Amino acid sequence: MKESRESPSTPKVCIVITVGVSLDVLYPDFYPLAQGEGFEVVGVCASDRFVANVRRQGVRVIEVPMTRNFTPFRDVVCLWKLWRIFRAERFDLIHYSTPKASVLAAIAGRLAGGSRLLFTNRGLAYTGVTGVKRAMAKGCEKIAARLADKVIAISPSLKQLMVKEGLLDADKIEVFGAGSSKGVNLRTFRCDAAALERARTIRQTLGLSESDVVFGYAGRFTVEKGIVELLEAFEALAADRSDVHLMLVGEQDERAPLPASIQSLIKRNRRVHTLGRTDDMPGHLAAMDVCVLASYREGFGNVLIEAAAMERAVIASDIPGCRDAVKPGVTGLLVEPRSSASLVSAMRTLASDKPMRLEMGKNGRAWVEAEFDREKIWNWLLGVYGAMIRDSGKDADG
Repeated sequence: MKESRESPSTPKVCIVITVGVSLDVLYPDFYPLAQGEGFEVVGVCASDRFVANVRRQGVRVIEVPMTRNFTPFRDVVCLWKLWRIFRAERFDLIHYSTPKASVLAAIAGRLAGGSRLLFTNRGLAYTGVTGVKRAMAKGCEKIAARLADKVIAISPSLKQLMVKEGLLDADKIEVFGAGSSKGVNLRTFRCDAAALERARTIRQTLGLSESDVVFGYAGRFTVEKGIVELLEAFEALAADRSDVHLMLVGEQDERAPLPASIQSLIKRNRRVHTLGRTDDMPGHLAAMDVCVLASYREGFGNVLIEAAAMERAVIASDIPGCRDAVKPGVTGLLVEPRSSASLVSAMRTLASDKPMRLEMGKNGRAWVEAEFDREKIWNWLLGVYGAMIRDSGKDADG
């Protein structure tokens, strides 16, 4: 620890992430636990309406105007601001994630010195991108990884992909257990009487009967989440069955909204029900019979294990990050990515077989309880914090 601090026994950790919404939603239940274990946690991110949620949890948040897009002049300004913050605050540990924040924090942290650097890779945003944009994005990922003292991948398949892409050697990347960035709060995501009652209310509000089969998606409305393939598959299924419905929970991605033709299709189909962002994800997942994530890329499909915790069967793309969140044939089905034909086949299977859906739901709950308990994941991460900070003290003594 640094002797100049007023409370040298209190380890000081900085969590750097590009935007405030990520500082909020990617660390649920974490800040009170960290504070209870004696850590001082400071957040650094761009300002948005979600920063207030983090501050209400007793976290000091320093706002730096980072952007998710490539903005050279602003990026240089943010790099300088981060360097000044790191020099002034003298954190024991800087934990960074998300692409833009990671490369800037890695460089600024090394230039400032005196802090251990921890990088959590939540997925490779450049996969599926070509040309100069891909080269630049991959270079930034490599910088963030190689400047870190420790690197965490949020799923085993993401770790494999990082090694395959030449970002880092396998022995330098850690994964906790079966993976996940934040696990599941098993008390909140529980299919109890209260959750089922909220689910019934949601279905009744949408005009759905108990016998209807509801497929659902929860997340950003954008092409890379497989929304187009999901809608194509649903329309093919709905042409054969009058009892199927599709529930879409979330909001348009402002950076990459759905094409106008797809938005029109959603509005035109009376069996496609769009709901906005919700504070009751357990209730909305319970209102579904099957949760679908046909994404093109993921670090880890957390909504899949949240649905499993609510005893719901799942369907997901067979890609890195999603395949870690499904036990094929046990908790759900994996389908070929970007294939509406493969997706509709899986949807037909589960729409026609209620006993299979129920069995997968029961299996999913047991699996999540065994592998993805949020409290265990956060305690592991705090253990990583403590070990890295202790190691920095040994290095200084040496």
